[in-house]
Amino acid sequence: MSRPALLALLLLTALPACKEQAGPAGPGDSGGGKVCTQIGCINGFRVELKKATAWTPGVYTFGFELDGKALECKGSLPLQACDAGPSLSCTEDGKVQIGESGCALPADQQGFSDIQISGEPQRVKLTISLGDKPLHSADLTPNYMTTQPNGEGCGPTCRNAAGEIMVP
Repeated sequence: MSRPALLALLLLTALPACKEQAGPAGPGDSGGGKVCTQIGCINGFRVELKKATAWTPGVYTFGFELDGKALECKGSLPLQACDAGPSLSCTEDGKVQIGESGCALPADQQGFSDIQISGEPQRVKLTISLGDKPLHSADLTPNYMTTQPNGEGCGPTCRNAAGEIMVP
């Protein structure tokens, strides 16, 4: 499971619901008021990486241009052991996270699942390479939407976008 997906799952299951008093009870109201859960959300752009075949072992480079600013993430398949930390490292820590999938599985079942880019880049250029061979390039323009996962009037409010890329 990718780190952003794991974080979302933890937020959904670990945080209890809270009850917010919105004023006196009205007719048919059991006296509670507005109920807000505490589901978190992340600002940013998430790109799902779809691959029809297994990821080939080797050194991968994910090159980004985020609104004209270059950034690079590099690492290898097979992945490091699960307790050894991420297999990929990026030139700007925290701006981009690439989901690594299958660290506890055999090497032929390991791969990369998604890319999470923090902030709201308006233009994302991405090049994925294996060794010195480019595998895929994409020029993406995210369409951000405002979300309130706990309902209208309940924080937090986030702006996010999603997309997907077919990787050969």
